Amino acid sequence: MTGKDALKQQYGFFYLTLKLNLDGFGAEQSLEQPNPGGNCANWILAHTVSVHNAAMGLVNQEPVWDHEALLGRTEPVAGPGDAYDWDTMVSKLIDSEARFMAGLDALEESDLDEDGFTDPFGNATTRGELLNLLAVHQNYHTGQLGLSRRLVGLPGAIGNPSSASS
Repeated sequence: MTGKDALKQQYGFFYLTLKLNLDGFGAEQSLEQPNPGGNCANWILAHTVSVHNAAMGLVNQEPVWDHEALLGRTEPVAGPGDAYDWDTMVSKLIDSEARFMAGLDALEESDLDEDGFTDPFGNATTRGELLNLLAVHQNYHTGQLGLSRRLVGLPGAIGNPSSASS
């Protein structure tokens, strides 16, 4: 398996779990606050979109949603007045899959080895290493969206993998 193949697998899993976890999840439900502490699904998805904007750039694609409010926000979403547009975030992130995967597919292995990038912790990294780190980050937050589903009373979206028949 090449580095690009591994990234395609990770981001494919990201989009798959994202779609499953967001299916039937509404804007009002996205504001339900976990207790105690944590962020609501609205904030989690906005953060995921913001980070995915960076991943899109790494595969030479336009951002998912170039929205000024997404930049650097760390405070929680406390209610409808400061929430992000849920339906816009959901559709734009899900609709970015074909562009992202095409951009990733267009990269050569040598592109993944390209230096000159900085990870979120300030460390020098390659394009491939940064894409890998962002994939782990995105899948982490997609798991949080799965927990958020359960918080609002929706059934879990991801079951046990089925056994391959022999």
